[in-house]
Amino acid sequence: MLNYLLAHPELSFSPPEIADLCEAFDMALAELHARENTSANWEADDVRAALAAEIVKARQQGERDPKQLRDHAIQMAENLYKSTN
Repeated sequence: MLNYLLAHPELSFSPPEIADLCEAFDMALAELHARENTSANWEADDVRAALAAEIVKARQQGERDPKQLRDHAIQMAENLYKSTN
């Protein structure tokens, strides 16, 4: 998440908001890694950037809860994974 935010200096969040974004990102990755029967590379830079972008998008649309932000990222990842298989 921090790499994504550093690569997009036009995004501006307070330190507590950044903490929430990072928490949501870490929770999303942990959940995706814990899932069985997947060959997706959740550590690939482009995948991580897409997860971060989805979390930031949901935050900009007003979602503040890290768990809900995580859920947005997981849903996007599941849809992306299904469409490529």
